[in-house]
Amino acid sequence: MTNKDRANKIKKLLGLKGNDNKKEYYRVADVLCDLMHYCNHHQYFKPDNDKIDFDSEYNRAIQFYNSEK
Repeated sequence: MTNKDRANKIKKLLGLKGNDNKKEYYRVADVLCDLMHYCNHHQYFKPDNDKIDFDSEYNRAIQFYNSEK
C-alpha cells in the first residue's frame, strides 16, 4: 500500500468532509480526541491483557509513520 493509498483509506474511513455527525468526523483533532477516550476506557475498565495506552500507541504510530514515509 502506498502512502497515498493510506491517506485515501483513512479519509474514506473517517469522513473528514466537514461534517460532524455520528458517522463522520469534522477534523483530525476530533478523531484523536475520541481515540484518547477509547484508550482511556480500555486502560481502566478492561482486563490487563486488553488495556490500551494512548501514549504507547502514539509513539508506535510515529515509528511506523517515519519508516513508511
